[in-house]
Amino acid sequence: MGDPAGIGPEITAKATASQDIRGLAVFVVIGDKAVMQRAFSENAPRGGVRCVHAGIDEADGLALEEGRVYVLDPGGGDLAGITPGRPSPEGARKALLCIERAASLLELHDKDHPMAMVTSPVDKKEISGVRAGFAGHTEFLQEYFHAEMTTMLLAGDTLKVATVTRHIPIREVPRQLTRELLEKTIAQVIDNRAMISGKDRPVIGVCALNPHAGEGGKIGTEEIDVITPVIGSLRGSYGYIKGPLPADVAFYQALKGEIDIVISMYHDQGLGPFKMMDFDNGVNMTLGLGHVRTSPDHGTAFDIAARRVASSRSMENAIRLAVNALTAGASGLK
Repeated sequence: MGDPAGIGPEITAKATASQDIRGLAVFVVIGDKAVMQRAFSENAPRGGVRCVHAGIDEADGLALEEGRVYVLDPGGGDLAGITPGRPSPEGARKALLCIERAASLLELHDKDHPMAMVTSPVDKKEISGVRAGFAGHTEFLQEYFHAEMTTMLLAGDTLKVATVTRHIPIREVPRQLTRELLEKTIAQVIDNRAMISGKDRPVIGVCALNPHAGEGGKIGTEEIDVITPVIGSLRGSYGYIKGPLPADVAFYQALKGEIDIVISMYHDQGLGPFKMMDFDNGVNMTLGLGHVRTSPDHGTAFDIAARRVASSRSMENAIRLAVNALTAGASGLK
């Protein structure tokens, strides 16, 4: 569901009721029953929503039917009085509970029935107030599933971008940028290259950390010490890697179609260009969880949550990518 005061319930209702989406899977929305009932009545009156009472611990208790959308309320308080656009600790607590319940269902049933998790936006600041240290879906799910290594991938109509480091201060990036981390990140992208790009041999462009790729060590040595050796070690098994490239050059080549997937060294290096091109259609995908998880690549948008004008395009793309990943059985997701 995401934060109940954000646009998550709205875009969930719009997307799952869309004629382009409804036949792709059976949908179980983990969320507050009152909030989701309102979202469907306002945004998808013919969406076929069926509310399932709280207290069901396993999906075995659901008589799921194709073409229907179910709501499973994990309990933890009634949010009937929640106000769109106004985040609250109660809403954040329920959003976190929904993530935990969805993850538990995925863990229980993924081996027997192909299942994927599509997460709506949450307010990380509000959730960190009720669960200390919460940094985001990616980090939380990595810990929950005991995944050794995960990669954040952004997939849009124009760009495909993976980031090596994520939600850390810029000053920490050079310290965390190790050969091991970079090699594992690129390896997960290579494992999933066909699912990401639709090509068997996509060109992967690896960004430099420093301006002008460090200018031979004059503006930094990370390219010499870390990035170049890793690219060299991987090129023997996968020859379609370019870099280290100045980031401005890498994204220019990606826009021209000369690079299919870009590896950025830090969050804004990759997400700045990505959101400039694919803000309304982009999808966030976590590689390495052992389960399929996608998400719209935008936030809670509290400023428009009460206006019912949010686009569900990114959510619809997130659902499509999740279904495609299940079908492809991409190895790096496992």
